[in-house]
Amino acid sequence: MGLREELEARFGDSFTDSLVERLSHTADMGFVPQLVWTGMKINIIPDYVVYPKNVEDMIDVVKISLKYGAPLVPYGRGTNRYGNAIPADGGILIDFSKMDKIQIDDSNKVAVAEAGATWKLVDIAAQSRGLQLRTFPSSYDSTVGGGVAGDALGVGSYQYGFICDNVSFVEMVNPKGELVRLEGKDLALVCGAEGTTGLIYRVGLKLRPFSPTESLVLSYDNFEQAYRGIGEFYRESIPVWHVQVRGPAISTYIAENFKASLAPDKWNMVILYPSTVASIVEPKLYRVAQNTGAKTFEGEWTGWWSFNHGVNAALRTKGLLIHQHGLIHYTKMKELVDGIQENLGKLGDLTPDGGFDLDIDLERRETLLVNAFTQVSLTPVDKKILFELAKNTLMMEQYIKVGGSMLSVGIFVHKYAKNRLTAMGKVFQEMGVDRYEVMKKYKEETDPEELFNPGKVFEPKKRALSVLDIVRKQNDAMRYRFGIGFAKRIVPGGEVEGYRVVKKYLDLFADYAIKCIDCAMCVTVCPQYRLIPQWPYAPKGMFDFTKGLISFFELQGRVDVPDSAIAEISGCHKCGLCDGVCPARIPISSMLIRLSAMVAKKIPEEVVTEIPIPDKYSDVVTDNSEVGIWFGKYLAENPSVLFATLEVMKKLGLKVRVYGTTMDSGFNDYIGGNGNELIEKIRKNSEKIDVIELITVTPEDYKTFTEGYQEYAKLAGVSAPFEVVPLDLRLLKSIQVEGREEVNLHVACFANSYADEVIKRLREKGFKVKKVEGCSGATLEKNVGKRADMMAKALGEKYGNLVTLCPMAAMKFRSVGVNARTLVEFMAEKIGAEVKAERRTFKVPDEDKDALKKFVVELLTNSLVKRANLIADTVSFMSSGLDEYKKIIEPIVSESIEETSSGLRERMDSLIISRVKGDDPSEKALVTNSYLRELNGILMSTPMDTVIAEVVKQVRKIATDDFSERDLGVVLVELIKENIDKLRGGLA
Repeated sequence: MGLREELEARFGDSFTDSLVERLSHTADMGFVPQLVWTGMKINIIPDYVVYPKNVEDMIDVVKISLKYGAPLVPYGRGTNRYGNAIPADGGILIDFSKMDKIQIDDSNKVAVAEAGATWKLVDIAAQSRGLQLRTFPSSYDSTVGGGVAGDALGVGSYQYGFICDNVSFVEMVNPKGELVRLEGKDLALVCGAEGTTGLIYRVGLKLRPFSPTESLVLSYDNFEQAYRGIGEFYRESIPVWHVQVRGPAISTYIAENFKASLAPDKWNMVILYPSTVASIVEPKLYRVAQNTGAKTFEGEWTGWWSFNHGVNAALRTKGLLIHQHGLIHYTKMKELVDGIQENLGKLGDLTPDGGFDLDIDLERRETLLVNAFTQVSLTPVDKKILFELAKNTLMMEQYIKVGGSMLSVGIFVHKYAKNRLTAMGKVFQEMGVDRYEVMKKYKEETDPEELFNPGKVFEPKKRALSVLDIVRKQNDAMRYRFGIGFAKRIVPGGEVEGYRVVKKYLDLFADYAIKCIDCAMCVTVCPQYRLIPQWPYAPKGMFDFTKGLISFFELQGRVDVPDSAIAEISGCHKCGLCDGVCPARIPISSMLIRLSAMVAKKIPEEVVTEIPIPDKYSDVVTDNSEVGIWFGKYLAENPSVLFATLEVMKKLGLKVRVYGTTMDSGFNDYIGGNGNELIEKIRKNSEKIDVIELITVTPEDYKTFTEGYQEYAKLAGVSAPFEVVPLDLRLLKSIQVEGREEVNLHVACFANSYADEVIKRLREKGFKVKKVEGCSGATLEKNVGKRADMMAKALGEKYGNLVTLCPMAAMKFRSVGVNARTLVEFMAEKIGAEVKAERRTFKVPDEDKDALKKFVVELLTNSLVKRANLIADTVSFMSSGLDEYKKIIEPIVSESIEETSSGLRERMDSLIISRVKGDDPSEKALVTNSYLRELNGILMSTPMDTVIAEVVKQVRKIATDDFSERDLGVVLVELIKENIDKLRGGLA
């Protein structure tokens, strides 16, 4: 048993090595991915991801790591800026999303929080008991483990100091796999260690009594006045909670974009303080204002932390944001400003390629956390971006020159780690502890192989050595040809190849992913993430996946994005909550809809069987009714809903005209943007629909008839004179029942438009309805992905019994063992309609699934390798450009696909014949459809890496001309993707 097998055996569903999960953990608020894109071979992609649920899981993953010598990287929310939570040498990434338990100890005023709990959740839990956090990072939605590991500053630090000043104990699993409890001086081993000395399990956080918070703003005309104001604060000893000073450019952006109570074009000092001390604080504040020439006005406290994210988002509006934050004594402020101004331009003049601005937090020991921002005109994917990122090193060195340090070390500033941990670690200085030396010694003794977060804090000796190139290369960039600007002008630019390749797969989504600032605010509101706390199921993870793909290409030389991966990251509920909190103003849900459409467009037509209507319903079904019922193809695999519907109709004495299970409304065409196909189906369906009222059973068909037909009917040259009514509403208007029980009503995403009316009518009948949201993904993931299964299981575990508005969702829930039924079946039971329907199904055996996958890879590889001589004769044409070269070898790949299709059809026929029993044509159709669907899933989810690697290898052996293996791989992958429909078509 190897490392992968042992991890999977121990952690089951909490372990994954899927490309989607791995790439979703490769970015934070900093610019490490961009460094990879410029050519630095830092392996930021984990090999495996583990989601521990308890401390036993943590101990076991450490023991497995030790056994195989695999690096470990702890990950919270990925909101730092120094690569702390990103691998630098692959390995096992440990995501603490599933460890977020919180206990409040009222008597000792302490919150005991697991590492994955966010500061926001801890604060909410504390406030429910009359307490609240003393301080927390400006990333309110980051995790407790990350805040302690980074020994951060934040909101409340003026009164309460660093995060670690407010920690009573830490329990961590050390590099020997031992659970240890650290208190007092021993906290020096973990606070600021960034996960290099152990994995944080639980933290005791000191709390304070809850009090409403007041806010006052002192507005200054210039930096000199604001600087005097900072000095006055320390001299006056004013007992406030938090003090933050924002420069004029930042103030303007925040005021305009977020309607914050800040004076535009001014230096704004925001002071937060408990209302209980207002009578002491406010007279002193007005005196400071008078002495320093400030104007005062009432500020706004609620949501102040979100404005910190807003700074990053707003400042990216005119160019790439380069940010550095460090710690200095307040008396060194002017010296720092002069040094930066000499290199970057005027303070407060924040424009692309000119000037910088500051955002300053006051800490109680006369220490300032100074955030410096500068902008550039280059995009993050420009090949010349390294010359702009060099400005980060330039700013960093200015902090050091004035005796300061970085806020965090991460993978950037190992040589200044002692300065950060010792000189700026006053809480440990006061205890007589040299934190750096204590931490370093512990690391060397317990982790000699550098397995714990290698490349961070301490200069690596054995692993992650590539990070040592970062500062050196940035310094080279600054010195090259005597200046950044000149160097940038003479070096060739343009988009990095990885970005261009990934954009072909993800379209506009790639552009928006670059705009994501990784603040994780979207994570906190995402209902899917709450059910499945794994990173690809939160919007931030979806965007990080895209950045990871670009990195993967730059590291590996090629990338193949299966359609199943796109389905995986896009299959959310599209509720839009993330749109409302995103400070970067990214239309997240719209982008995800677009991605879903891209997958839907590639799902081929299925062979569907007609479910015959038994004679017992002859008094229900008639061709003369003006009321039609559209069963459609989505009920072909869920006939119990069809029969339940007929039973209810029979009970109610209704007569309907039936449109059966071979009918297709064109839903996949509609959401996939296949307008021509949808128009053709509209024409065909309109010829058959001759009713006044059309009742739809599935939300998918309802959406298509009400929205799709409205949009495309004119183009199809038809009118739709019939009214469309969802079956659930039609029945609730007609059925008279008295409800008493509780109903967990699952609202599928395409039922949103009428769900509230359904809930209202159920409640009017006496039912206690709980609305359950969460897309099962059943329609999109019928062929691809695993998200639907995970969502269905999570909903089942949380709610037990479910009643759903979607027959497809009901089928998905039942397939994973969840007790679920449709609302139609539920209502049929209420009125005594007995429904017993034999459900004919066929599941492709696992051995046949494996055989199909093997056939695809084997046949395609052999077919292309057979043509390796022909490809080798063309490689000299690569110098003309990849687009031209694609045209040259497209016929070769197309011919290979057709040959593969023919061979695969023969093997498919053999498998199908072996599984069909008897001569029943409906059984043969069912089996054939199952194999075609299985094969389509394989085609959409199987990366072609092994195929491409073998073909490129053979071409290299034969070719007499030199060529880029990476470029040949890129072209082959693109051509296989573009021609895969020929393979599907040949099989259909």
